[in-house]
Amino acid sequence: TNLGRHLNHTRDNMRLIILGAHERKMTKVSFNRDDDLVFTAAADNIVCVWSSETGERLGSYEGHRGAIFDFDVDYVSKYLITGSGDATVRLWEVTTGKEVHTFHTPSTVRVTSVQWRAGDQMFLAASPQFMEHDASVHLYDNPASTSLDVTQEPNAKDLPKRTIVVRNDTGVSNFSIAKAVWSPLNDKIFTLCSDNSIRILDVEKGKQVKKVTFVEDVKKTMKLDEEVGTEVTDLQYCTDMCTAIVCGRSKYAKMFDVHRWDQPLSVYKADRALNAVAVHPLLDVIAMGGGKTAQQAALDKRQGKYECLMYHQIFEQEIGRIVTDCFSPLNSLCWNSNGTQLCLGYEQGEAYLFSMDVDFKRRFDKRSKLFTSVPKDDSDSENDEL
Repeated sequence: TNLGRHLNHTRDNMRLIILGAHERKMTKVSFNRDDDLVFTAAADNIVCVWSSETGERLGSYEGHRGAIFDFDVDYVSKYLITGSGDATVRLWEVTTGKEVHTFHTPSTVRVTSVQWRAGDQMFLAASPQFMEHDASVHLYDNPASTSLDVTQEPNAKDLPKRTIVVRNDTGVSNFSIAKAVWSPLNDKIFTLCSDNSIRILDVEKGKQVKKVTFVEDVKKTMKLDEEVGTEVTDLQYCTDMCTAIVCGRSKYAKMFDVHRWDQPLSVYKADRALNAVAVHPLLDVIAMGGGKTAQQAALDKRQGKYECLMYHQIFEQEIGRIVTDCFSPLNSLCWNSNGTQLCLGYEQGEAYLFSMDVDFKRRFDKRSKLFTSVPKDDSDSENDEL
C-alpha cells in the first residue's frame, strides 16, 4: 500500500500511522536528520522511504539480492548506504533511488552493520565470522566525496581502505557483530558482539584495544531462563555524546561512559530480551523493546512481551509502555530529532509511527516527580495546618 493506515491510540491520545509494505521481517527503521523522511529496511531485499507527516510511501531502493540488515543516511540526506546478506554495500541517491556504487566485502560474507563516519567521507561495514573468515570491520571511502583523490585507480573505490579483524577469542559458535558504531571523535569503533562482549577498536592502530563484558555470569542465567541470550544488540548515544545506552538479549540495558568503558553508570533491568533502544533527545526517557523470538513464542502460550517500554534515564525505573496489537518481536525503534515522533519496527514487516500527544512532556514531568517527592504523614499535615 502507498498510504499508511491511520489509527487513533485512544489511551494516550497519540496519532498512529502503520507503514506496511514489506513482505518479510523488518530489520531497521530510522528518520533522516530533517525528520521529514522515515526509512524502513527488511529481509525482503528492499528499503522503503516514507513521509513522516502523512505516512505516504515515497519510493524504494531495490537491487540487493539478499536481506538488508542495516542502512544509514548521510547528514544532508543526499546518500544512503545499505548492507545486505548478498555480501555487498550499496550507495544510493536518496532523492532519485539511483544506485551509485556497489562495494563487495573481501571475504564475501554478509554485511550486518553499516554507518557513515562524521563528515560522510568514509563509512564502515561489519561482517560476522564465517568458515575460515574472521569477523571484521571494513572501512571504505565514499566515492561520491569530492575530497577523494581523483587520480586513484578505478578499482580502488571498490576495496576497503582498511580491515580490522575482531577475533573470536571465546570460541563461541556463530560469532558475529550485531552492530558497529563510530566513536564521537571517529578514532574508535565500538562493536557489539554475539559473545556478550563490546569490543573497542582503534582505527589508527587497526586492532582491538579493549574488551568489555556486558553482563557477568550470563550463561548461568541462560540455564534458568530460556529467553536470555548472549547477543549484545544495540547502542545509542545520549544527547551529551559522552555516554551511550547499550542493550542485549540478556534482558539488560546499561549506560556507559564511552571514553572509559569501565563500570556502567546506570543499569536498566527489563522483563524481556532486548533488541533495540532509543534515547529521547530532550527528555530523560529511554525507549526499548524486543521480546521472545518467533520460535519461542510459537512454543509458549504466554505473552510474547512485544510492547515498547519507557524507562526513566536517571531513576532507572519503568515509567510507561506503548501497547500495540503486534504479534512479533520489536526489532528496531527510533525517535525523531525533537522527540515528537517514535517509530517502531516489528518482525511482522510493519512499522508503527507514533506522534506524541501535546501532554507527553507534562505527563513525563509529573511521573518524574513521583521519584523525588516524599509522602507526608499525619504529623506533617497537622503541623502544616498550624
